[in-house]
Amino acid sequence: MAETPSNPNYVRYAEPSLIQRDLSGLARVYRRNYTKFINYPTENGGHILLVATDGMSDEQLLRAYNILDFYLTDVPGSQYGSDKTAVANAMADNGAVLVLPGGADGDSPIRNRALQGQPLYALEFPTEGSVAYVNNDYEQRDAGLEEIFHMVHDYGIGTKYTEGALQTTYQAEIARATANSLANSLWGNGDSGVKSWISELDQEGSLEQEYIASVLDSYYGYWGGWTEADGGMWDIYVAKIRQDIEQHDPMGAALIPQFLSETITYMARIDPEFSGTFEMSFDASNPYTHKSRYLVNARLLGDLPSGINGNDHDNVLLGNFADNMIDGKGGNDVVQYPVASSEVVITRSATGIQVTGADVGTDSLKNIETLRFFDVDISASSL
Repeated sequence: MAETPSNPNYVRYAEPSLIQRDLSGLARVYRRNYTKFINYPTENGGHILLVATDGMSDEQLLRAYNILDFYLTDVPGSQYGSDKTAVANAMADNGAVLVLPGGADGDSPIRNRALQGQPLYALEFPTEGSVAYVNNDYEQRDAGLEEIFHMVHDYGIGTKYTEGALQTTYQAEIARATANSLANSLWGNGDSGVKSWISELDQEGSLEQEYIASVLDSYYGYWGGWTEADGGMWDIYVAKIRQDIEQHDPMGAALIPQFLSETITYMARIDPEFSGTFEMSFDASNPYTHKSRYLVNARLLGDLPSGINGNDHDNVLLGNFADNMIDGKGGNDVVQYPVASSEVVITRSATGIQVTGADVGTDSLKNIETLRFFDVDISASSL
């Protein structure tokens, strides 16, 4: 298999090789309580630490890295996210750390004094394509978007009581939307327990962090599969899906594209135990597609024969080592292979394109515009 791509369009996505297991250079609390980490580099020469126990899988750690990278990737044309260098630098300067222990919040084997950073627990962080993800198991509710954005907010953007690169701008807009949501019963709804929690948040200066996290979760579809109430975030927020936010909370709806992309742009790593076809277009009969509809890029892992159906975005899709069925659907779609074009046989028939090779299996492709290899892009129309 070729090692060094000569194709300038070829993209190296996050791989397990990012994970380090020599913790000797980390602080004592991390050396004693954690087993692996990734350093996310920043332009000022610093880094943001993501550190995990063995209770958190390597795939979960990589997903945390991908979500952080998504949050810190520039969004051209956005009001506050067109250049996020200062946000990332502030996070490094302020000592941002994401700690990833096993178990769940309140039921984890890790000691409380070892939680020096923003925590995200293994049983609250399923990977794409896992059983919990596909079944929308809210007993293992995915808190990844929420908790990682808390870290970006607290250490990079800035909050009521913490300094950051956007404290007087984006944070001020979030604060106004939060106040509006409370004044109009859009967020913070519920029984006396919820009201008490809101009061505690107000006293500690965390209202804005929790409000924007609720908006984020609903905006990217993470409550669309929840059937126990009409709202999102355990019915604390009036909006369950993006259209609800736009209808009921337009100030909240405006916040997300001011800083983030309207789609999830990292390369989603589909759980290696997944079999079947991973769907990226909304289908009411597959409620997990409330989430996956906003993915742009996805790759199959492991060695189980499986497939991907893309969506109307310009997808980049990767198969695994087995035989795969990959349908790009709409958009201008790419299938990328970790080999040179000379290492595969490509044939075309009336039903689509077939790619066969020792390291890629036999893939059947439909609605794919570009085949990308280490050495060259091949246009499907030229075959």
